[in-house]
Amino acid sequence: MLSTMRGLKSGIPKWFVSGLALIATLSMLLGAAACTKSDDTKAESLPMRVLIYFSNDRLATDPTDCTAVFPVERTVPKTRGVATVALRELFGGPTPSEQEAGYRSFFSATTAGLLKSVQVQGNTAYVNLNDLRTMLSSATSSCGAAEFQSQVSHTLFQFPTIKRVVYAIDGEPRTFYEWMNESCGPANDNCDAHPFKRDS
Repeated sequence: MLSTMRGLKSGIPKWFVSGLALIATLSMLLGAAACTKSDDTKAESLPMRVLIYFSNDRLATDPTDCTAVFPVERTVPKTRGVATVALRELFGGPTPSEQEAGYRSFFSATTAGLLKSVQVQGNTAYVNLNDLRTMLSSATSSCGAAEFQSQVSHTLFQFPTIKRVVYAIDGEPRTFYEWMNESCGPANDNCDAHPFKRDS
């Protein structure tokens, strides 16, 4: 029996055995690549959670504190542009169920297109807005400005790399800060428009 098996083995050409080994190796490699691609696709399609900050008089301990904001959680498609997604969710305003829970904001469906772009450079988020000043006229009061900027900054500060926010309207920081009745200074890079020009 043993001699018969040896005879059969010796009768198989070496090129045939080598070919079978090569096919088996390629099959294993292709299978591993397919699994990796499948895993990557699944990871990209998974949802992610972000926090959006709104005012809420029911939760505020000091009704005179216009900077007091509170988070709501939103589930969004996973993306690398987390700051952009978070701000778009914010500028769309509270959902009906969030409003029933006491959350309020200047932002609503009418301001959903407020964001032009956001770029993070170093620890600063440069937030470039479309000109919707007529829709947000009440945001220029002292309390309104505090609410506006607190909701935006807290939404962005959930991301560890972001420590400060500078704003512009249509690429012009001076336009935004004059609208907010604020002067240009170190806190807003003296209204330097150069970081916003990188959008174009």
